[in-house]
Amino acid sequence: MGQVLILPKLVFETGSIAQLGSELALLGVSRPLLISDRGIEAVGIVAKVRQTVPHLAAVFLDTPQNPTAAGADASVVVYRQAGCDGIVALGGGSVLDTAKLAAALVMGDCTAVELIGNYAKITQVAPLISIPTTIGTGSESSPVAALHIQAGGPAIGTRGPLMVPKVALCDPALTRSLPRHLIAATGIDALSHCIEGFFANPENPVIDALALDGAGRVFTDISAALGPGGDAARASLMAAAFAGGAAIHKGIGPAHAIALTCADQDLHHGTLIAIALPHTTHLLALHLPEKAARLAKAMDLPEGANIGAALAGLIKSLDLPTTLGDAGYRIDDPDATIRAFASNPVNCSSPYAPTEEEYRAIGAAIGCV
Repeated sequence: MGQVLILPKLVFETGSIAQLGSELALLGVSRPLLISDRGIEAVGIVAKVRQTVPHLAAVFLDTPQNPTAAGADASVVVYRQAGCDGIVALGGGSVLDTAKLAAALVMGDCTAVELIGNYAKITQVAPLISIPTTIGTGSESSPVAALHIQAGGPAIGTRGPLMVPKVALCDPALTRSLPRHLIAATGIDALSHCIEGFFANPENPVIDALALDGAGRVFTDISAALGPGGDAARASLMAAAFAGGAAIHKGIGPAHAIALTCADQDLHHGTLIAIALPHTTHLLALHLPEKAARLAKAMDLPEGANIGAALAGLIKSLDLPTTLGDAGYRIDDPDATIRAFASNPVNCSSPYAPTEEEYRAIGAAIGCV
């Protein structure tokens, strides 16, 4: 059975944040809750939303850097106390994922702990508009919200078609305040979604076309997005992030098995992905050469190029860490960590799941053993 691709209404234009009020009206939302974080407030983007939508019923800004069940529950309390009838999510993946779970929580009587990973409990969601301010997670178009049941614990995904927001309002101008390291890390996260979504089975021509286009955009444009005058490149990466969120409808793979396993020490998800992606993609390319050739062509690599090496070179040029130790990750039990890589559920959506020994070899390359 093929995947069902459910995407939000896409509003993609520089300055499109000005359309937020009309999009809320189309959804029948008159008392929205804005979910964001203190960093977004500090750079003035929350104030822009307040100006655009003066009838916000409430604002929740205490989203943790890595989203937690407690954060989602706290936003629900604010939603109910203010009598809200919809949600606007403004931020990166942590904010967007928190809002996606909150949109389900406000329509039921579960706590976040009861709902995380248990999509069967979700029967309806509140209207949700997602406004990404980074260029990587793709949460604005994906069917997944990944949250931590407790801070410092593993990230657990809740996946299903109702998790897709109603509207994705993508305004590339909102990324101008992003620090260089966040552009790099979130851009590589978008690339990983496109690559692993493309490799995932079964083939889906529409999703695969989006994934290949997104992979090519990131590989070509991410360096320019880091520099001055990078507006066009950042817009391209924002499009790639949306494509990556669509690609997640097919699934993800071993780079995410590593990153999600190592999501217990408050490191940025994109940083962990960057450490794993060259090694896992090289392995997938060895086992799936025809798909690898299509991916290499989309990335404008020479015929026969080593995709893993090309990715490693790109990531090094972005000044991202290449080992877990460089990123500051502590390994207490290497064997248990390798076993966790191999047993992570996201391996099931990959057309080739690395063996424990193959994960051990990757672990040695990234400083895990």
